[in-house]
Amino acid sequence: MISDTVQWISAEVLGVVAANIAFVGPIVFALGFAESIVFLSLFVPSTILFLGIGGVHHAAGGSFFDVWLWGALGAFLGDALSYAAGRFFKNDVANVWPFNANPTWYEFARDFTQKWGMLGIIGSKFLGMMRPFVPVVAGAMVMPLPLFLVASAISSLVWAGAFLAPGYGIGMLMK
Repeated sequence: MISDTVQWISAEVLGVVAANIAFVGPIVFALGFAESIVFLSLFVPSTILFLGIGGVHHAAGGSFFDVWLWGALGAFLGDALSYAAGRFFKNDVANVWPFNANPTWYEFARDFTQKWGMLGIIGSKFLGMMRPFVPVVAGAMVMPLPLFLVASAISSLVWAGAFLAPGYGIGMLMK
C-alpha cells in the first residue's frame, strides 16, 4: 500500500516537472543566485536543493547541460553582485550585519582571501558559510575585478556541476 502511494506521488511529481520543464532552469538560476548573495544565502538551502533537482529533472527527461549552465550563471551573477556590494561599501563592510554580529566571519573571510586569492574564491564555494562572504570581502579588499570574475566563473561552474550531477548520475543508474 505504501509502495503504491509512493509510486503514485513520484509519478505525479514527475508529471508536473515534465509539464513545466522550461521553468527548471530559471528556478535553478534563482537558487544559485540566492546561494551566492551575502545575506540571502543564509536562508536558501540551494546546495541541498540542487541534489534533488538534478535527480527529478533527469527523471523528467531534462538535460544536465542546460540546468548546469543556469545554476552556474546564477551563482556567478550572485558572486558579482556580492563583490560589487563589497566594493561599494569597502571599509564599512565589517560594520554591516552579519559581520558586525560575528566579526570573526569577516576576519576569517578577509584572511582567507588574502592568503589564497583566486584559489580562495574558487575554494570558498565549497566551504558552506564562506561561500557568500568571500566575494563581498574580495570586493571590499579591491581584488582586481578580472581575477575575481575568472575565479568566480570557474567556481560557479564546478559548484553547480558538483551538486546537480549526483542526481543525474543516480537517475542514469536507475534506468
